[in-house]
Amino acid sequence: MKAMVLRGKELTIEDVAKPTPGPGQVLARVRACGICGSDLHAARFMDDMIAASRMSGRTAWDTLDQSKGMVMGHEFVAEIVEAGLGAEEWAAGTRVTSIPVLMAPEQPNGFLSIGYSPETPGAYGEYVIMSAPLLLRVPDSVPDRVAATTEPCAVGLHAVREARMQLGEHAVVMGAGPIGLMTLLWLKKEGVGHVTISDYAETRRALARKLGADLVLNPADVVVAEEVAKAAGGAPPVVFECVGVEGTLRQAMELVARFGRVVVVGVCMKEDRIYPMVGINKQLTMQFVLGYSAAEYAEALGALADGSVNTGPMVTRTVTLDELPAAFAALADPHDCKVVVLP
Repeated sequence: MKAMVLRGKELTIEDVAKPTPGPGQVLARVRACGICGSDLHAARFMDDMIAASRMSGRTAWDTLDQSKGMVMGHEFVAEIVEAGLGAEEWAAGTRVTSIPVLMAPEQPNGFLSIGYSPETPGAYGEYVIMSAPLLLRVPDSVPDRVAATTEPCAVGLHAVREARMQLGEHAVVMGAGPIGLMTLLWLKKEGVGHVTISDYAETRRALARKLGADLVLNPADVVVAEEVAKAAGGAPPVVFECVGVEGTLRQAMELVARFGRVVVVGVCMKEDRIYPMVGINKQLTMQFVLGYSAAEYAEALGALADGSVNTGPMVTRTVTLDELPAAFAALADPHDCKVVVLP
């Protein structure tokens, strides 16, 4: 099958072996797959990601051989073409999605990540393997390009749930990329009355307005803290840091109200510096979040199906597999939001 392969720091389109479903697995033809910021990071900083994993006490990537090549892609919707032994109840032609892991009881943590191992190719290819017990049927009402946003939608949901928003609180979301906008959508769905979005890119600010932000700011033009205080009646109790570059943690700590919470959703790939005394003086809580639960993934798909969360406007471009390496390079420019591959 055709796939995009990451080998070291090089992205190439290659013919690779078509996977075969084992017991309890299905083989599915990829219909759409979103480009994730984590994959952009992996293409540039895989060594740093492996080092950070080790520092976190995780061993999953200790034996990763980057020279073998890796097919990434974990934000997918696919159509079943073949069922392995024990998965026959899943008929060919059924559109499905899944949290991007394969059940693997022999592994220390019980699973393998789809798209982050040479042995478990992801959906930047024509076919993908999934574990039948984890499959979710995609309703006919959800287009492929929207279904491919289920995974980042679940990330935004998890961030909002971990923030534990209280009645009457307002929030600031730093960054109007895909995860910042997913966070915005869930904040509004959960009934948060005032949400401010800050971003430097006008195209992304326009998307934030379209998706229901109450105040949209360009931090290059205004003092965000002053504008938020005027519009929302004071400093924000909660700030979601969805940028992930050096310095934004410090900015979030300065922006949030005393006794406030900073929810760190963005992934900074370098060491960063903060002023601990700011956090001490304000008695802040800093909450780092990762991924989502299986239940949150299913809830995200349900919200896309019933229309209570609309990610459609976030898909600003689609590309083919052949165009995928160039799309990775282009996403260094933040004018596009969510780019979806249609193999």
